[in-house]
Amino acid sequence: MLNFNYELLDNKQDKTIMLLHGFLSSKESMRRIAEDLSSVRNVILADLPGFGGTLSTPHDYRMEDVAAGLVNIAHREGINTFDVLGYSMGGRVSLALAVHFPKRIDKCILESASPGIADEEKRAERLRIDRERSSFIISDYNEFLQFWQDMPLFLSQRHAARSVLKAQHEERLQQTPAEAADSMLKYGTGVQPSYWDNLSGLESSFYLLAGSEDKKFVATAETMSERLKSAKLNIVEHCGHNIHLENYKTYIRLVREYLEEDNS
Repeated sequence: MLNFNYELLDNKQDKTIMLLHGFLSSKESMRRIAEDLSSVRNVILADLPGFGGTLSTPHDYRMEDVAAGLVNIAHREGINTFDVLGYSMGGRVSLALAVHFPKRIDKCILESASPGIADEEKRAERLRIDRERSSFIISDYNEFLQFWQDMPLFLSQRHAARSVLKAQHEERLQQTPAEAADSMLKYGTGVQPSYWDNLSGLESSFYLLAGSEDKKFVATAETMSERLKSAKLNIVEHCGHNIHLENYKTYIRLVREYLEEDNS
């Protein structure tokens, strides 16, 4: 069973939100968001498997098990239903929570997230790529980090403050290569189930955020919004994949406003 490293920030609020980070980071990358949501939610910060203090390598698990482990955190803390916000990898996990535990999730905020790959051949090709990247991480982590940052997905970050990029790089350096590599093969995009066919049946309220310069995920979010029963879509200007890094002020304002809305 997965053993999650997490913390509950009890802000004496009626509702709780779980924040889930992206690849090569940890719950620390979401701490600023947690602090800025303290007046509207209690917050659970969790390290996903392979990052921070949550190990991946000792366990045989799948995406469904990640979701079950996160629900178990809420159960342990006496929390029945909760909101969830996830960025990229964390967004995929957030959607898995809504799919596998629909009665536990109220609002689901997805930042630059995908339901997976529906086409079997394309998913198999992505798994091949993920296996290559997993081996790359283990063989030369510093070189992989440079490759990762240079991906077209993150080109828009060239406009970000140097101090912000430095902090991001330092957090990536703090991760354990073998753990990060293992996580990719257990709940990465190439191996996780496709949730595209589940979208139309989900009852949770969704807020989909994508950066205007991240054309691939803009298209994904637009298609998702058409299939979900209850979905709000916002394309955030002047940023790419990592909205909360590139345009934080707008991002946190949008998230706070959404959480302050009535669930009715």
